[in-house]
Amino acid sequence: MVIVTPDNGQISWEEFVSFFADGVMGKEELETLFKQIDTHNTNYIDPGELCQFFSQHLGEFKQIYDVVEDLHTKINTALHTTAKTYPAETRMNKFIKRFLMKEVTNQVSALQLPLESASEGMDELAKEESGDTKPVEASDVLKKSDVTPGRVGRRAKRQASNQSQNSIFDGTMSTTLTAQVDRLSTLLDRLEHGVNTDGFVDEDLEALASDKYYLVEFETNIKGDSKEVFRKAMRTYIEGANNAEGCLSTCVRYYKDIGSFALYEIWDSEENFKKYNSDGTKFSVQMKEYIDGPVNNKGLDFPASWWKKNA
Repeated sequence: MVIVTPDNGQISWEEFVSFFADGVMGKEELETLFKQIDTHNTNYIDPGELCQFFSQHLGEFKQIYDVVEDLHTKINTALHTTAKTYPAETRMNKFIKRFLMKEVTNQVSALQLPLESASEGMDELAKEESGDTKPVEASDVLKKSDVTPGRVGRRAKRQASNQSQNSIFDGTMSTTLTAQVDRLSTLLDRLEHGVNTDGFVDEDLEALASDKYYLVEFETNIKGDSKEVFRKAMRTYIEGANNAEGCLSTCVRYYKDIGSFALYEIWDSEENFKKYNSDGTKFSVQMKEYIDGPVNNKGLDFPASWWKKNA
């Protein structure tokens, strides 16, 4: 279960409302929830508090999240392999690959539709049970952005297209979709980050040492019968890293063709990485029961402007 937080690693009350206001819950109800999650009593919620709270309530959804994570990994692996082999395939094999890709898309969509339908039904029932409770809106605590983030807009178009093609959706869906886009737009203006290709410049003669971020890779093979317990241990390690000062992001990849796992960590400085992992062995020590062979550890500085969305 991955929860994305702003660049400073903390969620304010305004950001909390922008993300969680669902057209059902009232302001006082969300305030109560915010204080319940804010166990450190800082008036901000950090990733650790948020993950800990929702992890306690996963229930029957825990297995679903595990399956989704595994599916995500398998899809990425298949796409990565296909991207390499597709150009050299015969015309017939290319047709087969395209057909299989479309069928996978159809199967995933078939899973998505009943989930969306059930979610909408739960929302409608909750609204009926709300009585006189006035739903809180993002605009009640935060001025809406005039610009909807591109990724949200694209998602909205895809969902709107699906609505026109499937009778399971009725007219109320467009209203709900608009509300979802509105409540996410302001928060995602701050949340979205990633590799910033606009920051790629051939030459910068005024750069400073402080203008660098630090990327570190841990790569290792795991014992044949330890894959599942390794994944659980990896999630525990990642949660700890994400809560550390200066850790901007973590990413796990399983390279099926060579049978190895790789963990990538991005830090705002090599200094903060070494504060958390002074001798570089924290990962190998925590994973020693499950790994087969040494852990290869590589670090690299890169321009911070490549990471900052609005650099």
